[in-house]
Amino acid sequence: MLLVAGGALAVAAVAIVLSVVLSGNKKSSTPTVVSSDLSAISGIPQSGLVLGNPLTRVAMTEFADTSCPACRRYALDTFPTLSADYVRTGKVRVQMRLVDFVGPSSPRGRALVLAAARQNKAWQMLELLYQNQGDETTNWLTDDLARAIAAKIPGLDADKLLADADSTAVADQGASMDSEAQSAGVRGTPTFFLTTPDGKVHLLSEGGGTASQFAERFDQALGS
Repeated sequence: MLLVAGGALAVAAVAIVLSVVLSGNKKSSTPTVVSSDLSAISGIPQSGLVLGNPLTRVAMTEFADTSCPACRRYALDTFPTLSADYVRTGKVRVQMRLVDFVGPSSPRGRALVLAAARQNKAWQMLELLYQNQGDETTNWLTDDLARAIAAKIPGLDADKLLADADSTAVADQGASMDSEAQSAGVRGTPTFFLTTPDGKVHLLSEGGGTASQFAERFDQALGS
């Protein structure tokens, strides 16, 4: 720490510090514009981190990271077809597990999805985080962006969302998912597992795949 001699210099230093603090806390007057297409999941029942018919015996579990570019490609390019053909029709349910090792915004993204799950809006949050995903190496997920995304999700309480995202309960849930990923041998994201009608869990894909590749495995499971 440097000691500043002289009253005038001390006052000037304080003024500079206050200026920096106040400017850092100032809200931008320009609204954050976000993409907000929820058509892939609109109208599909969800509970917590589960999307689709809870009674179906075929389930897909995805381990994902909200900052992962490959997860984004799957969510935007492959998932809409699977959602329309298998989830919306009640044939397959999908369930999400979040890890947070890709980049500096990964922990915040996971916390927001887990917090949204407490309002049964996890899949909406996940979709919009992917649609508005920034550079994985940066802190792209700001509070302004989080609030802008929350505002695009009908029925989501943004204040509760942000409070829950910072809660011990959400942190504990995230830690539990880390342990689950380790036990399952997850080496990267996205990783998918398929639960078949006999209750067995099979590795489905590491890194994604095409809609037809997923559909082939789903059809095999549904026919068994």
